[in-house]
Amino acid sequence: MSESTSRVQVADRQAGSISIQHVSMHCGIPAVTLRAWERRYGLLTPARTDKGHRRYSEVDIACIEQIQHWLERGVPISQVAGLLADSAAANGAVWEQGAEQQGPWRGAVTDAICALESLNTRRLEQLLNGLLNDYSHALVLDHFCDPVRARLADTSALGGWLTLFDGVLQAKWSSRALSLAPRGGEAGWLLVPVGRALPALELAMVLNRPLWCLGAPLVTVELRSVLKSLAQRAGGVLWVVDRWPTAAQRQQIGIASGCGLSEACWGLDLSQMTLPQEVAQLGGRRQGLASELDRLQQSWSTP
Repeated sequence: MSESTSRVQVADRQAGSISIQHVSMHCGIPAVTLRAWERRYGLLTPARTDKGHRRYSEVDIACIEQIQHWLERGVPISQVAGLLADSAAANGAVWEQGAEQQGPWRGAVTDAICALESLNTRRLEQLLNGLLNDYSHALVLDHFCDPVRARLADTSALGGWLTLFDGVLQAKWSSRALSLAPRGGEAGWLLVPVGRALPALELAMVLNRPLWCLGAPLVTVELRSVLKSLAQRAGGVLWVVDRWPTAAQRQQIGIASGCGLSEACWGLDLSQMTLPQEVAQLGGRRQGLASELDRLQQSWSTP
């Protein structure tokens, strides 16, 4: 995060008054989900300003992290309140199966397959919206989207449904990605897909921070034009690699760092490709990437 943003967040934490936007970015939980945890399930009780704006404390953030802990272990959202209220029950709770076998995930995956087979995309969107109201994008991707995609990919006869499913997801994430665009002169990451745009959009949902996400690769002259504008605001470029780069794309990687921007690659292992020294090769799951980008972002200058 930028130095100015970091100072604001530190000041907010010391005052015990953290905005929902900062909590959302810090914890990776959409604001709409934080509100649902409060209104529907009574899991959070943030303070309010005179104008009614939510303000969270360090205790609230610790509670959010505990909620996430239980959800990641497969506890249904409807049962989390009991575990938070009863420490003895929480200590004795055993969730041996994988999270994808718990909570709403198995039923939701089956319902999604049925909806696709009947071409009921409205039902599919309803399922997706319902899950997004209660769970983070990371959990929805890991335990709903990825398993649906895997089941469809395992059966050649269902390839058409896989294309339809990915089309629904791309439309959904593209719309939401627009809300992540940095405001005014704010800095941010530019996500550039190498291959399909969907993996870059999915990563944008999990990162949940100021960024732009391109819907397709750019030719070099177009990319240079975008980088010129990005350099004026400070920022970085993250190549989201879904397939091995073409010769033209291999030549593009490194242009951003040559413009004084942070630059990194994530996705496929590019260790067999000679990358410029300034280009960071990132690995790991989507959820763990935010801290790596924050580390790289510390080198950004404030415009």
